[in-house]
Amino acid sequence: MAAPPRHLLLLLGRLLVSGEIHRSPDHLRKIIPLIPSHPNLAAALSSLYFPLFPSSATFLHNLLVRASAASPSPRLSFAAFSCLLRSGYLPDKFTFPQLAKSASRLPSFPRTGAQVHAQAARRGFLADIFVVNSLLAMYAAFRDTASMWGVFDSCAEVADVVSWNTVIAGFVKCGEIGNARRVFDEMPERNGVSWSAMVGAYAGAGELDVARDMFDRMPAVGRNVVTWNSMVTGFARHGLLPLARKMFDEMPLKNLVSWNAMIRGYMVNGEMDGARELFDVMPEKDVVSWTCMISGYAQAGRYAETLALFRSMQSKSIIQPNEVAMVSVLSACAHLTALEEGRWAHTFINKHKMILDNEFNLGAALIDMYAKCGRTDMAVKTFHSLDQKNVSAWNALITGLAVNGDALQCIDVFEQMKRSGENPNDITLVSVLTACAHAGLVDEGQQCFQSMASAFGVQPELKHYGCMVDLLGRAGLLDEAEELISSMPMAPDVKVLGALLGASRMHKRFDVAERVQRGILNLNTKQPGCHVLMSDIYAAAGKWADALEARGFLQRHNIRKLPASSSSMQ
Repeated sequence: MAAPPRHLLLLLGRLLVSGEIHRSPDHLRKIIPLIPSHPNLAAALSSLYFPLFPSSATFLHNLLVRASAASPSPRLSFAAFSCLLRSGYLPDKFTFPQLAKSASRLPSFPRTGAQVHAQAARRGFLADIFVVNSLLAMYAAFRDTASMWGVFDSCAEVADVVSWNTVIAGFVKCGEIGNARRVFDEMPERNGVSWSAMVGAYAGAGELDVARDMFDRMPAVGRNVVTWNSMVTGFARHGLLPLARKMFDEMPLKNLVSWNAMIRGYMVNGEMDGARELFDVMPEKDVVSWTCMISGYAQAGRYAETLALFRSMQSKSIIQPNEVAMVSVLSACAHLTALEEGRWAHTFINKHKMILDNEFNLGAALIDMYAKCGRTDMAVKTFHSLDQKNVSAWNALITGLAVNGDALQCIDVFEQMKRSGENPNDITLVSVLTACAHAGLVDEGQQCFQSMASAFGVQPELKHYGCMVDLLGRAGLLDEAEELISSMPMAPDVKVLGALLGASRMHKRFDVAERVQRGILNLNTKQPGCHVLMSDIYAAAGKWADALEARGFLQRHNIRKLPASSSSMQ
């Protein structure tokens, strides 16, 4: 627990020495908002000094409850409430809304929230609309719609439009649109919030005809920018870009959210040029605007433009990129093997003290960038610098070592991962099997594959079978590879069969190649690599007519051979 800041201790010391803290509660009112992050200090002040001012004791406790509800220590609200009761003072209608807010932020919510509700009911505060609305919001926050409806139903006589809207929003948050619509239809009075909640619910669920009908029927005075944004977002999210753009252009008033919603709509539908056109004419941009465009270019595989826009952000904007943007920048550096740009991004991340091991997985992106740029030493160094190593970080390092051909270190890191208690997932195991295949580590690969389900709870998928076929094929164990394919619980795809076909050519197993060819033809695949490879196998065996027939297959079925792909799988 952090120590109280020095200025707070100095202030308290001055007030105590001078005796001012005993003469008026005004000094306490100024101090209380500063102390919720320091529970021991708060407890001492509330128990020693609040009782000195009986007429203000409840008010002072309420101040502490409210300050705690908005602080990193919401549990302190309940310590202050207990102190209030122990001191013999009574809570009032201002006590419970803040307690409900604190309860909704605690992991122990179901029990704590029920206790707040019970205390409010016991003390007769369920007739107060502010207490009722705070309880409704509390249950809505934790998706407990049954309890929310119970409060609303039992307090219907005091409910106001805020109560109705809170219930509607609670049902919408939980995806119970039918219940939300029933409440909406029964409302004695609606406002713009009511209509916007329902329009947003239907638009978000893809029921765009209903959303548009409600949008057209709602009173013009209630049709605000939030409602328009809901329609734009709904149309764009479900691929109806022309309708989204029409709504956007017709908006009487646009805010940043409106522009960002339309840009995101273009982005998620792969229309990056449309997004860029809109982005360039925005009257103002925020971090969401820049991040959306940078991430969109990266997701579309337009990595050079990702970096170009990032440079533009640095030179033309005072807005600093966030972790999401930096992950996209590092991804672009990785795909372009732009090591110098990646190093610069790493320096920028360190300079701005960005967190590497939170939910954005910035550390994993750094590891991946260094690995794809061939600097596995820096990937390892970055990995070891992380305070918390989640599965994404482990996977980034294991995959990076695998693709760089460092199979032994890859397997060593895999063993470290198992000892750390972090459970490998399907991606981890693909990388380990790939490393084993490239290094010819048959025993290690088979052991890993056979223990997937029992040791890690991962059922083998096509990609894992493909790795094993590649491993066995490279080692010349083609019969075992064929047996494995026959034993698969799913039909092989062209990648699995292609791995065996490539091994057949490598080891000159014409008999296996012909059997694999029949399987590939049954898939009706239009990938040219398989047929080119089969033609090469026939040619190597001196079967020129069959080689020409395999090449002719490409022409008859209008399958185009990609440049520089004479014998590679495409």
